[in-house]
Order: sequence, then structure tokens, then C-alpha cells
Amino acid sequence: MLTKNLATLALCLATVAAAHAADGKATPDELVLEGLPAIDFSDAPGTAPDRAPAQNSDTGTYDTPAALQQAFHDAQNLSNQGEHYAAAAQFFNIYTANSQYTDTALGHVTEELIRAGFPNAASYFYIQTLKSGNRGAIRRVLAYLPQMLESAGGDLLRAYIVRGTTEADYDGSTKNHFYYFLGKDELLKGDPAKALAALSHVSSGSGILAQAAYLRATAYAMTGQTQNAISSFESCQNLASHGHSGTKALRQEYNDLEARCTAGLARAHYQGGHFDKAEEIYDDIPKSSFVWTDILFEQAWNAYAKGDYNRTLGKLVTYRSPSLNFVFNPEVDVLRAQSFLAMCYYDDVDKTVHEFENRYAGVGGQMKNFLLSHDRDMGAFYNIAKEALRRKLHTTDMLSRAINRFVRGPYFAAQVAQEHAVYGEAARLSRLGSSKGHPRFAAFLQKVVGWRSKTVRLLGGLFVRNSLYDLYQDLVTDLDKMSFIKLEMLNRSKLRLEKKPVMSADEEGVLKKGAGDISRKDYQYFWTFNGEFWADELGDYVFALESQCGGS
Repeated sequence: MLTKNLATLALCLATVAAAHAADGKATPDELVLEGLPAIDFSDAPGTAPDRAPAQNSDTGTYDTPAALQQAFHDAQNLSNQGEHYAAAAQFFNIYTANSQYTDTALGHVTEELIRAGFPNAASYFYIQTLKSGNRGAIRRVLAYLPQMLESAGGDLLRAYIVRGTTEADYDGSTKNHFYYFLGKDELLKGDPAKALAALSHVSSGSGILAQAAYLRATAYAMTGQTQNAISSFESCQNLASHGHSGTKALRQEYNDLEARCTAGLARAHYQGGHFDKAEEIYDDIPKSSFVWTDILFEQAWNAYAKGDYNRTLGKLVTYRSPSLNFVFNPEVDVLRAQSFLAMCYYDDVDKTVHEFENRYAGVGGQMKNFLLSHDRDMGAFYNIAKEALRRKLHTTDMLSRAINRFVRGPYFAAQVAQEHAVYGEAARLSRLGSSKGHPRFAAFLQKVVGWRSKTVRLLGGLFVRNSLYDLYQDLVTDLDKMSFIKLEMLNRSKLRLEKKPVMSADEEGVLKKGAGDISRKDYQYFWTFNGEFWADELGDYVFALESQCGGS
């Protein structure tokens, strides 16, 4: 009998903006950025221009150390007066001069751009500062880490934070972020023990405590520490439920995190064999939640684990509701076929298998062809995802349905929002460059925002490519499962024709034996559920089929 991989079921990384995970791949939008390469700066402003001689084409020449020192003081005065863009331009000129102030000025360019409201333009200088090795400059920019994470995202910065900083570089308000990223990095590398060691340093009062609790719970689940996972998911659930303040986007992120914490708690109980408790917790997730369509399927697995195949079929039939026809989850049909097989309804098994093959064979070929044709073209993956996002949710295009499985989640939405923010910054910088002077600095910043736009498409494209690849691999696995089910059904049908006893086993290996030729009862009423659903009853159906496998 096919079984669900409990450990895999528990591995869910949140994709709220503060965590920037994920996701990743909890629902298949979270662990997908594993192995993300460092950003390649060679195709964008990789090295600072005009390092020698000490020349400033905007304001003159720094021909003496005293002139450089005076320029530094002038830039500080501009900053104190609130002229942050002008200060950034002045520090940039010092940064590009070959002097003792180079790395220090780099940190100031970063800071002034952030204070001027250009975090995406600042992100390039932020990364260069982290790579510089100048502890003073690094500590200066780390004070702005929370703002940068909110604007640029953790996946852009994580590798540089882990490699370029140490605990001593952080103050009390930002140290938690260091340990959070360190823990997440270890988790993505598949080392939950090291992840737990790092995450244990994320202290109470941290703004990312809920996200850290989620990662900690996931690490416990990976190592089979079910009770610790349960405790951490409960903590995550409680912390996320109290984070519903701030902007609308932030409230949505915490709502999503709370639902994922609740789902993780149910999965941990499932993993521990507490199926009734898992069912109770699953029911706490609101149907309006983004994750509910996947939770419905997990509830079906939970019922299957208890041997309640009628409950399983009742959960799965909800996917035939018109309101859920956007859902792309091939394993729904696999589990439906398994449930019918467990009760020896071979005609229903055969029908389900054929429906599965007709529905998914074509889209499987589409996914394979797109993956092979655009393997290294992240822009193509980003564009097809944006196109799917622009379409209506209830589309008839099966490839768009497949892509919707992960692009409708918070991670990709955050990438699209960041792309819009980059374009907005580019327009504002263009206007400033025309009105404020500093043409050399303005020209360089246009290159920077062009690079930043590429990084958004790279990260978004990697996410889509890896998610689509995972989805395709899952579909191939489901096809194999269906082939196994067909063979098992044919074998049982042969025994049935020969009037031999039919043997079936539940997941504990308990065998059940029957005559094998019991017909469906006349009083059993079967509803096709072709559009006849009550919205408030979605997910609450139960079948009433008698097993045709016979008594013991």
C-alpha cells in the first residue's frame, strides 16, 4: 500500500516577507532556493569606476589629503542637513577616489541612499560593504538590516550576511537577524542540528521570533523530535497570532504565517501518529486561508492513515467544487484511487486512473518541454509566472493552473512587488539626476537599478524554475503510483473473476478477506458532485460506501 512520506510532509518553510524563505518549499514554494548561487556582479556595476586618480568630475579634483578630508566633512554636513541624496553623491565621489576613505565612504553611500528612500539602489552598495571586510563600515550598514530585509528581501542578502559578518558586528536589535539567517542557511544545506544551534540564539522580543520558531519547529521535525516540533509550532502559532498589526501587507504575512504554523502543528501530530488531534488542529485553519486547499488534501491523508476511506473520499470530492477548479494537485486523484482500491471498488479505481491520465498527460509534456527549453533562462521562467499571475485564477489553461500552485503564494508576489519598487526608484532617481546635478553618480545609479532589476528576475525565475521542476517530478512520481495501482487492481480483478478470496491490508498490515464479488447496494445513493456544492460545507463531506472486500 502506498504511504505518505511523513518527514517530507513536515518540511514546510514559511514564505512571509520577514522570513524570505521559503519557502520555498513547504507548499511547493519554500525550499526551492537551496543552492542559490551568489549574485554575479560582472554584468552590472561590479567594480566602482574611476578609482584613480582622486578625481571628482562633479565638483572638482581632490588633489591633496586635506581636500579629501574636507570633502568628507562636507558630505557629513549635507547628511546632517537632511540632504541625503547629495550626501550620497559626495560620499560616492570619495569612495571612487583611491584613498584611505574608500571603504568608509562606501558604508556612508549605503546609509545615505537608505535614508534618502532608495533601498534597492542601496542594496548594491550594501552588499559591497559586507564584502569589503571593513568592520566599521559593515557595522554602520548592519544598523539598517531590518529595513533592507523588508525592501530587498533576505534571499538577496543572506549569503553575504552569513559569509561577511560575525556576531560581534551586530547590536542587540539586529543580532537576532544574524542567527536567524545562519539557522536558515544551515537548514537549507540540510543540517538541522546546526540550524537548531543557531536558532537557539534568537532571543525573545525579536521581531522575527515567530519566523525563527517556524524554522526551529521544521528542524525538529526533520530530526524526528516530534514533541519538540509540536512545542515550537505552538509557539510559532501564538507569536504569529499577535503580529496582526502594521501595514496591510504585514498583516497578510502574519495571517499566512499563522496558518502555516497551525498546519505545521497538525503535521507534527500526524507524524507522531496522533491522527485525531491532527484532524482537530487542521479544522482550525480558516477556509479563506491561502494554504487551505492543500490542507484539505492533508486532512484526506490523515483520514486515510486512520483507515477512514469514506472520510478520505469526502475530503477529496470537495476538489470538484466549481470554487476549487483552479487547484492543481495530481495526487488528489492518486489518493482517491488508493481509497477506492482499499475498499475494492475496482470500477471506480479504473475510472479514476483514466481521468488522471487524460487530465495530466498533456500538461506533464508541457512542463517537461518548458524546463528543457529554458533551463538557464531565468527571465523566461519569471515571465511565464507573471503571465499566469495576470490571468484569472479560474483558468482553463492547465499549465497556468500548475504554475498558480506556487506563484499565488507570498514569495513570488513579493518578487513582483520588489520589481515594481525598483522601477519606481529608477524613475525617481532619473528625475533627481536631472534636477540635482551629480551626473556621474546619477549615471552609475541607473546601472545599479538595472542590476537590481536583474536580481529580482533571477531570484523570481529560480524560484519558478525549481518549483516547476519539483512539481514535474511529483507528477512523474504520481504517474508511477497510478501504474502500481493499475497493476494491483488488475491482479485483484483477476482473483475476483476466479472467485478466489480477495485480500486487502490496512497500513498496519492487518489483512481483510472477502468473497470479492459483492455488488453495490441498491440503497446506496451516489452523488456526482458536478457543481452541486454548498459553500459552507466544503471539506465536510463523508462518503458512505461499504467495503466490497468482504468481512474477516
